Amino acid sequence: MFENRSLKLDLFALTLLAFCAFLATALATYDPADPPGTLVSPPRDVYENACGPMGAYAAHVLFAGVGFGALYVVGSLVIVAVLLLRRREIDQPVLRGVGWALSLAAFSTLVAMLLPRRSPGPEVGAGGYLGAMGYALLESNFAMAGGYILALSVLLAGLLLCTDYLLLR
Repeated sequence: MFENRSLKLDLFALTLLAFCAFLATALATYDPADPPGTLVSPPRDVYENACGPMGAYAAHVLFAGVGFGALYVVGSLVIVAVLLLRRREIDQPVLRGVGWALSLAAFSTLVAMLLPRRSPGPEVGAGGYLGAMGYALLESNFAMAGGYILALSVLLAGLLLCTDYLLLR
């Protein structure tokens, strides 16, 4: 049972799970008024984030970059760590990574389109900078229905690429 185990790979997967727990806690206890946020002036001296200054910065960067897609990032990292612990081989990692990046961009764009006035953190919006950029690109080149169709198509294509058609089984 243990003859096929790799200590390095198992330690990496456990470290990745610990990092995911850190990120999840940082995101759950995110306060937009914590530095480096600019919603409160002067900035606070004490961090309200349960993970301290590193957690406040990590949550701020994730929420500003991808908005609610930060939850998608953490969930994806947990899935990768579990697959590594179960000794599942991840074939074609470049293709899987491209598919995941496409699905993250499409997810952030869809969230920005669906929740235009809602933001999990900084004032950027529900999809963060990535979602705002995708939304602006779709809005300037397509009608609203076409933008939704394209974003959903890219999301589905990205998920199919990164999961090896697991969604269809």
